[in-house]
Amino acid sequence: MSDLQNLEDLLDCMLEETDGDKITLNDLMSTVESRSFGPLLLLPSFVALSPLGAIPGMSVITGTMIILIAAQLLLNRDHPWLPSKLMSISFDREKLDNGTSKVRPWAKWIDKWLAKRWTILTKAPFSQIVAAMAIVLALTFYPLALVPWGVAIPSGAIVLFSLGLTSRDGLFVLTGLLISCLALYATYEFWPF
Repeated sequence: MSDLQNLEDLLDCMLEETDGDKITLNDLMSTVESRSFGPLLLLPSFVALSPLGAIPGMSVITGTMIILIAAQLLLNRDHPWLPSKLMSISFDREKLDNGTSKVRPWAKWIDKWLAKRWTILTKAPFSQIVAAMAIVLALTFYPLALVPWGVAIPSGAIVLFSLGLTSRDGLFVLTGLLISCLALYATYEFWPF
């Protein structure tokens, strides 16, 4: 959806444009299909940050999706691609409904802060720097999957990157970079091995 501007738009798209008792990742990704990588990075990072991220194995799935999407942004590809096996993973509609209702107040609060500013930070070569940092952060999802809510800080940073790219808000990109430093430090401190 090319007119996606914020988190509430993303939640509305996920709810309105999916149907059935089982929802696949392909269904969710197709709701934000766009030439812009911001919304495509936003969906898995937002899922990892939301209560849906507490589903066992979800952080590994979302981390893999982030790596695949960010790598394509890093390589400056025109159209995103994800493997069909990953896109066929499904979960109950009720989990989507419950997860979106729990995060909607937070989404509404964050949306008040979005604006089109410092747009230079949302374009190349800065978008490639964001993509590289998103890959590094998503790699931390694998060991942090063993820590309850361990991916909250890195996924939060990727959400900020994604929101910045989606709404052309360079301040969110810059804030995401700062939180990335915190996420990498926390990963180092609380490394589960």
